[in-house]
Amino acid sequence: MKNIPILIFSILLYAGCQHKKHHEKEDAVYTCTPVVRKDTTAVKEYVCQIKAIQHIDIRTLEKGYLQNVFVDEGNLVKKDQSLFQIMPFVYQAEVQKAKAELNFAEVEYQNTLNLSDKNIVSQSELALSRAKYEKAKAELELAQTHLKFTQIKAPFEGIIGRFQVRLGSLVDEGELLTTLSDNHKMWVYFNVPEAEYLDLVLQKKYKK
Repeated sequence: MKNIPILIFSILLYAGCQHKKHHEKEDAVYTCTPVVRKDTTAVKEYVCQIKAIQHIDIRTLEKGYLQNVFVDEGNLVKKDQSLFQIMPFVYQAEVQKAKAELNFAEVEYQNTLNLSDKNIVSQSELALSRAKYEKAKAELELAQTHLKFTQIKAPFEGIIGRFQVRLGSLVDEGELLTTLSDNHKMWVYFNVPEAEYLDLVLQKKYKK
């Protein structure tokens, strides 16, 4: 009977040691990698439209026959380079007529001015003669402008597009001839969901 307490104590001591060993086996060491902070590029695909920084229609400012074509489709042209020539004969005749009318009005005005200095004609008659002279000058400038419009030049450097008319075609005022594109810079247009846009704005704000 005296050995029983000793036996029980030995069993409890053994169990306690085993329990301690069990806990010691559960403890483990793990290797950790430090966190590295760096910029990351995220790639997403969107449906887009690509446009040139400048893209215009080249149209006629006068009507007539297309007499000359100085470029071809796809050519790179410089600013103020001649592209098309509309038959200018009618407009040249109008310029000559306007010049003759201006010369006549100028002579008439000078004669009236001389008579006015001698008090032979009234001031109202002098003013009327001067008005006719100014009108003749304006008509000459208008005729010269119409003649200038028969020669179509490039407003900026760019690439010629597809021709809509050919040499010898009868074109009307405002008719489309071709297009001109300046492709040294391109614009890309695409739609972004509102949630993604706000997320990008917040990321940019926090980076600052």
